[in-house]
This record gives sequence, C-alpha cells and structure tokens, in this order.
Amino acid sequence: MSFATTHTATLLKYGGISFIAGAVNHGMFSESRSLITAAFGVCFYLLGSWLEMRLQDAQRLSWADVLGVGIVSSIGLGFFTGGLQHFPDSPDRSVWVVPLGFALSLLAMYYMDWRTRMSVNRLITYALFSIAVVSACSALAWTQLVGQAGDGHGHSHGEAASKQDAHNSTGASAETITRTVTVTLSDDMRFTPANWQATSGETVRIQLVNAGKVRHEFIIGTEAELQAHAEEMKKPNSGHHHHASNAVSVAAGAKGELVWTFTDAGVLHIACFEPGHYDAGMRGTISVLP
Repeated sequence: MSFATTHTATLLKYGGISFIAGAVNHGMFSESRSLITAAFGVCFYLLGSWLEMRLQDAQRLSWADVLGVGIVSSIGLGFFTGGLQHFPDSPDRSVWVVPLGFALSLLAMYYMDWRTRMSVNRLITYALFSIAVVSACSALAWTQLVGQAGDGHGHSHGEAASKQDAHNSTGASAETITRTVTVTLSDDMRFTPANWQATSGETVRIQLVNAGKVRHEFIIGTEAELQAHAEEMKKPNSGHHHHASNAVSVAAGAKGELVWTFTDAGVLHIACFEPGHYDAGMRGTISVLP
C-alpha cells in the first residue's frame, strides 16, 4: 500500500471514529444534527476500512466484514473513546456508553482479525473479565462525578430564583423542586459540569458558584437564542443586558441560583456573555430527556 493510500485510509477511519464519538456524546439521542454527524462518521470509517482491506489483502475482502463488522467496530470505538473523553461532562450517559463501546469493539475485532486464531472459550473468558473491569471502573467514576454535580440539597446565596419564559419552563415553587445541580463558574472560562441532563417535567434548582476572581453569568436558552444574543453583544453600544427570566449574574467569589422547570425534550444551551467569555468557550448544554 502506498503512503498516500495508507494516509487516506487512516484519516478516514479515525476521522469517522471521531465523528461518531462526538455525535454520541453531544446529543445523539436528541439532536438531528448529531445523527447526521454519526452517519458521516460511519461512512468515513467504512470507506477507510474498505480501502485498507482491499489494498492490503484482496483475499480477505468481504462485504460482510466491511458493512457488518466494520459498522460494529466504528460504533464501538466511537462509543468507548467518546465516553471516556466526556465522562466528566455527561456521567449518566458515559457510564453505559463506555462498557457498551468496549464490548462492541471487542466483538468486532474478534470477527475481523482473531476468529481463526483464538478459540471461543478464550474469547468468552477474556470478554467476561475485561467487560466486568471496565463496567466497575465506569460505575466508580459515575458515583464520584454525580456526587460532584450536586444531586443533593444545599444553601444558596446571591441572586434569588428567577421567573421563567413560558416556552421553556413553567412557574415553580420550592415545593416543586425535585433536585439541585451545582454548577461552578471559573476563570478558565468553563462551566463545571458543562454538559448535563434533565428530564422533561422536572424542576431543578441550579446552584451557581463563582470560583473565579471576575464576574461570570449563567444564561439558559435555545441554541438559536444564545447565538443571536452573542451576535447582538458584538454590536457597538449594545450594552450588557439580559432578561431576568433566564439569566443570573454572579460576582467573583459569590453564589447564585436559578430555578428552572424543563417542559420539552431536546437540548438547551448555557453561556456566559461577559465580554470575551463566550468566545473563549464558556458555554455548555443541558440535554432534556423525555
């Protein structure tokens, strides 16, 4: 295989895995854009695998391998690598995505390269042991990260809970709050956690902790609303004003909170529009499950 062909095949294969990993962990189950991204990833991986297998050993080429096992392999590797990368941001999803991806990659590799060199009994022994280890490690990481996300009750200081827009939420009282999520705002221009999940119909108290030395804010809305706001902020003399219904500004070292009822499944976005913060990456998502 020539250098150019090897490079092309490798680029397609690992580019496809990257696409799948990103799609899975950035809303594959709630955003149509991510489904399209995953489809492109599968196509890239299959094309790269076909090119590699065809030129390396034409006798091994099988459409069953390329179309069947190749898809399983690309999805498995995408799940595993993406789940590991985004475990801190989305532990509820990664806790099952990582073990599933590991199992799929193991199965695909056996059928593509090792079925003539390894007995089924050895495969089962290795699979049971390794999947158990990966699952246990994922569960341990989940327990640690969920605890950090603040699924408990705590005190709040700073701005009071705000009223909310009707198309995203409904009026909520303290009696309707189902859980509390703590989000830390830091001077490295990040929310922690930046990506988390909610369920349609639940009311969440979002506690905001500014761990930095400058003012930060937490604004929630659809992607289109926040992008439009970002463009508005770039205009001269636009000022720095936000609707109180979906925004909380938190001074350095202070705390604040926002009570929000999630009504519709989908993805909401969060951002900080203090000068330069949004462009520096201070943004995130809330995946609202049905």
